[in-house]
Amino acid sequence: MMTVRKTFPLGRTATLVIVFCFLAYGLPANVLFAGSSPTNAVAVWPFTPPADITPPQVRHVDRVTNGIDQFILAVLEDKGLTLAPAASARTLVRRLYFDVIGLPPSPAEVDAFVNDSDPKAYEKLVDKLLMDSRYGERWARFWLDLARYADTAGYEGDPDLPHAWRYRDYVIDAFNQDKPYDQFVLEQIAGDETEEIMGAGDLPNLKPEPTVALTFLRLAPFTEPRGDATRHEMLSEMTATVSSVFLGLTVGCAQCHNHKYDRIPTKDFYRMKAFFSTVQLERPLPGDIFQIGGPLPAAFYRKGEKEWATKLNEQRNAELNEARSLVAALDKIDDVGKKSDPKILLTPEQRAQRDMAKARVRLLEQDLKRLQPVAMSLRHSYGPPFEPGVPTTHVLDRGEWDKPGEVVEPGFPSVITGEQDPALIRLDPFKRWPTRSRRLALAQWITSTNNPMTARVMVNRLWDWHFGRGLVATPSDFGKLSGGASHPELIDWLARRFVDSKWSVKAMHRLMLNSATYRQSSRHLDPKAETTDPENTLLWHFRSRRLEAEAVRDAVLAVSGQLNPEQFGLPIFPPLPEGLAEEVKYDSSKWATQDGPEGRKRSIYIYQQRTMTMPFMQTFDSVVCDASRDRRQASVTPLQALAMYNGRFANEKATDFATRVRKDSGESSVAQIQLTFKTALGREPATEEAERMQALMNSSAAGGDALARVCRVLLNANEFVYVE
Repeated sequence: MMTVRKTFPLGRTATLVIVFCFLAYGLPANVLFAGSSPTNAVAVWPFTPPADITPPQVRHVDRVTNGIDQFILAVLEDKGLTLAPAASARTLVRRLYFDVIGLPPSPAEVDAFVNDSDPKAYEKLVDKLLMDSRYGERWARFWLDLARYADTAGYEGDPDLPHAWRYRDYVIDAFNQDKPYDQFVLEQIAGDETEEIMGAGDLPNLKPEPTVALTFLRLAPFTEPRGDATRHEMLSEMTATVSSVFLGLTVGCAQCHNHKYDRIPTKDFYRMKAFFSTVQLERPLPGDIFQIGGPLPAAFYRKGEKEWATKLNEQRNAELNEARSLVAALDKIDDVGKKSDPKILLTPEQRAQRDMAKARVRLLEQDLKRLQPVAMSLRHSYGPPFEPGVPTTHVLDRGEWDKPGEVVEPGFPSVITGEQDPALIRLDPFKRWPTRSRRLALAQWITSTNNPMTARVMVNRLWDWHFGRGLVATPSDFGKLSGGASHPELIDWLARRFVDSKWSVKAMHRLMLNSATYRQSSRHLDPKAETTDPENTLLWHFRSRRLEAEAVRDAVLAVSGQLNPEQFGLPIFPPLPEGLAEEVKYDSSKWATQDGPEGRKRSIYIYQQRTMTMPFMQTFDSVVCDASRDRRQASVTPLQALAMYNGRFANEKATDFATRVRKDSGESSVAQIQLTFKTALGREPATEEAERMQALMNSSAAGGDALARVCRVLLNANEFVYVE
């Protein structure tokens, strides 16, 4: 029992209960005691450097497009299995469009691909979509989940974060420009420390783009400050998030005790936390009752962004003056009536008009704040004599901020490095800025080719997003509880290719999308495979996937012809269900409903309010993140069917869909049915389907829009919300 007491500082009874529970559920003892020896164990995968692996030889060479297929086929053939047949051209084009840009292909785009006789037609389409600016909108959404992105801070009051949207646009740009992943990491952790200082002068001015990138560290929920306790929570959250997002390690689990399953001692958590010890937030702006910290200057740097912001600022100011004038005029009428003649007191309609104008004033003022050239960012402390110097970092007893223990220096996780030596932090030659370069040292180590985790973790995330399941099933946890990798050699081969491609994310997309493994059919009946590998872990067929909430909403808007293609900019506020819309109309809600085109932009631009997720999105499993989220839940519920069949949004767009089809196909019901199927599902209707839709139109002719009913049926088809 001595080993147990060393690992878990518990009493004998509690220890025995834990051991009994593990044994009762069939967990091996080495899982229980895995955290007891943090530095003495022999390094094992994934903590060893990726080997220089050659793809294995396979029998079915005719199914090999690139090295990925060799790794997948080698395992399948060892089990007596092989890949499924290739998917049809129509299936592939729809799969690619949703996967790469998150939108369905138009009928013309489907026909162009299906009829393209070029042997390289598929590869050309992959390249075309990766160069499409809508690609960044699609793939930035996955990263924003990891970054726990929101436009409000959460907790009581849920204060607005008026400048968070600039980080969202930074991420979209980063994917579209194929920003090298190592640079992407560096900017988000240490964007204020990357410029080298060689002289004795002042610190360089912060560049706007890396200043915006540093918003990543500030996106956690934040409540009113409580001194040292709040700072401890803030820095601890940064430590845990950086570790899980970039290293695939749950270092945060070691904050109060040695990690229960992985070789991460509590000391390592605080050694990692020490890299963030000199983080400095600007003081809150005057009048900020929530005290969540102020912004930093960050000029608009994207092409045309400054001009866009200036024009919109002028427009919003004009609208604000108009709203204020209306409020003042109605207030004057009310005051006169109260003093002299009750008969000209405001009517109920005028009172409602004044309430709406007051709400409009609040929302316009908030928009003007969003348009300031600043970012929700942070910096390092200037240090003595201007600000505090480097604080001493302690291991905290049970993770409690006011119970300091052993003093530690910044250092990297010993489970990776095999030692607990302090990290080397390179200061400026004159040692004028001792508080600078801590996060830079961490970021440079994370992106170093000597770090075995970073490339593995990112290629596994890309695989997870493309194939519906990572080669390591838990993308933010490569530890013992992940169950390991289904194909560790493949991850290592991909990781080496990723680094060799100069950390190009698009290069990894091409590799995965062009593989025969990705091009498989999802409809493959193989009794032996179903028995041998019922979960499809070995990838003997493509895994059909349900679209996430953003893709469902965007697809509805796209097929209805109502999607606003405008990119970037301020958050949008689509209409809410009637009951909820009435509830928030006049109160202090931040939801400024936009019924026009602004509210029909892509879902990535929807205002992310932590205390109120847009109901349609929530129904399809989208929730505003309170913590880093590596995977979306995918449920199938009656509420989804109700939202798509009876909801206001789906019904309005079904009508718009019908209007679009009628305009493009004429009055022939046969042509209309053909076009609705091609637009919504990417294919023509089968004979039976066409007959049933014709019967539906005939039976509906006496009342309402018959074609709109057909459109609504197709929006509710399983095929519309699944990618095969």
